[in-house]
Amino acid sequence: MTATGILEIEAKGFGFLRQIKSNLNRLPNDVFIPPPMIQEHGLLAGVELEVTAQQEKDGKVRAQSVQAIQGMPPAAWQAVPRLEDLPAISPQKPIWLEREPTGHSQRLVDLFAPLGEGQRALIVAPPRSGKTMMLQHIAAAIAANQPEHQLYVLLLDERPEEVTEFRRSIRGQVFSSSYDDNLGNHLRLAKLVLEFVKRRTEAGKDVVLLIDSLTRTGRAFNAGQQGSGRLMTGGLDARALEVPKRIFGAARKIEHGGSLTIIATILTDTGSRMDDFIFEEFKGTGNMELVLDRSLAEERLYPAINLRSSSTRREELLFGEATVAHQKLRRAINDLPPKEALQKLLKLLAMFPTNAALLREFSK
Repeated sequence: MTATGILEIEAKGFGFLRQIKSNLNRLPNDVFIPPPMIQEHGLLAGVELEVTAQQEKDGKVRAQSVQAIQGMPPAAWQAVPRLEDLPAISPQKPIWLEREPTGHSQRLVDLFAPLGEGQRALIVAPPRSGKTMMLQHIAAAIAANQPEHQLYVLLLDERPEEVTEFRRSIRGQVFSSSYDDNLGNHLRLAKLVLEFVKRRTEAGKDVVLLIDSLTRTGRAFNAGQQGSGRLMTGGLDARALEVPKRIFGAARKIEHGGSLTIIATILTDTGSRMDDFIFEEFKGTGNMELVLDRSLAEERLYPAINLRSSSTRREELLFGEATVAHQKLRRAINDLPPKEALQKLLKLLAMFPTNAALLREFSK
């Protein structure tokens, strides 16, 4: 028999093939991959394997030989460089979100904090500022405008109903470990999804990973940390953020290759010293920040984006010839308080059916 799946390697050196359609969960009938097979082919966690397999007398299924790795012959895959060894460049190809005149969230992101292939983007959000809805809008726009991109969502320690809402609202694969799952599952899923998207990027694919949220991911790894003997602000272990930083830091555009775009939410102003420290550790590590404002959300001004605080590094690479018009637009709101700036832009979006039409007005 032939079997396919995503390889998860256990601490003792053996592995199992997990199924994407089953949320990469551990299942009794997962195909067993013996250590010699992993060593022979230099297999890495997260690769998609096609193997011949046989059911043993005890009912378990064991791989007999490797037929393909990431859709390639084993020898061809072994020649593929690892993500960390590939040259990374600044995002240059835009991922435009604009779909329709009424999509204000997507249009404002395009105008003030554009996304590009390989972006490392933070959505900075206080509680009840609309971060989950913003992430869903971004996911829906990417799925519609860039169907060739492979879209994945990682939800850790989220409410089960939000997981269901995500699965129903976007055309992408949602990996989730909700708050009623155990801590060990949070940690293994986060690590496996990281390796999974890295393997796809190494193979030349354009991958987008949305994470909600880095704060909860950091909390989970802090709770699961064995202890370095050194506690930091708010009870955070000194090594707790090593894996979350590796996850977020994996985003990059490979020169003449694929891309891994990561868009992650992070919480602020929660009243938790630990959350504040997690935010400070990630602040400035991205190359795009979209800042949400709770005061705008409380006045029912959506999307509650603080336009002056939101930006993308090297935005001129994405804006191209329209850079001057974008700069004029930003200067038009630079001296305004967040509320007035957002109200002015919402009026402009209502006046002009597309961002292109709006920018033409500012290029005169």
